[in-house]
Amino acid sequence: MDIQTKSEELWQKVLQIWDHSLFKLGTFSVSLHSIVYLIGLLALLYFVSSRFRRFMMGRLAGYRASNPNVETVLSLAHYCILFLGAAVILNSAGLNLSALAVLAGAIGIGLGFGLQNIADNFISGLIIMFERPIKVGDRVDVGEITGQVRRIGMRSTTVLTNDNISTIIPNSKFVSDQVINWSHSGGIVRLRIPISVSYKSDPKHVVKILEEVISNSPKVYKEDRSDVILDSFGDSSINFTMRVWTRDLAKRPGALRHDINMAVWEAFKAEKIEIPYPQLDLHVQRSIASKSKHPDD
Repeated sequence: MDIQTKSEELWQKVLQIWDHSLFKLGTFSVSLHSIVYLIGLLALLYFVSSRFRRFMMGRLAGYRASNPNVETVLSLAHYCILFLGAAVILNSAGLNLSALAVLAGAIGIGLGFGLQNIADNFISGLIIMFERPIKVGDRVDVGEITGQVRRIGMRSTTVLTNDNISTIIPNSKFVSDQVINWSHSGGIVRLRIPISVSYKSDPKHVVKILEEVISNSPKVYKEDRSDVILDSFGDSSINFTMRVWTRDLAKRPGALRHDINMAVWEAFKAEKIEIPYPQLDLHVQRSIASKSKHPDD
């Protein structure tokens, strides 16, 4: 037997293994050939759809800034293309979609037992995209995480903190938990900064100093009136609250608090306004026994 004959026999065996039926799904015969065919086309479909979505988002970048619904439409179009393209590919491979009824039932059971979180996050992603409680660029507080929304996906949302750490948060957190969106009303927010002074200080003079600090701060939004209120009388101090509006530092409220507090500290030093320590008055009363002492005492 020559080398050419052996090569042909080996090739025939490879083809037999390639087309050998591993199992049947309805009338569809599953083989290595069909598996590679389906995986290759589905991967190509996902690549083309993703590239098309990125291309359109880049072309419509300027329009997306004024109309955030564009991103929602592009995301939904991406998933619709994937769904319809997958159906066409399965039909072209000869797989009858009705044969997937048993598989769909198994997936439904899996959703009921182990995949409910994934389904919850997926549905929450749709709710976020349609209701728009948050959008890319917003400053949000979710639990102990504070940062800027960088990406909203169908399963999770990426939030970039001030420490430049990307945090992946499940979408269900934005639907079921309490979320603070600092940018939801247009980027102008009001911060409440507590200030305490000694009872030796004149409250009217303190209010005047704090109002001057607000008016001299370049980072305070001047079109909305910021003010100072006497909030309460504490055990050791008179408590004021500075209600300060800002636009520039809406995404970095900690920086504005720092600047205001430093300015207040300098103003109080100049005016000799005391910031008191907590005080506690302790009264001790000694009880003297009325009975007579022992002679040996």
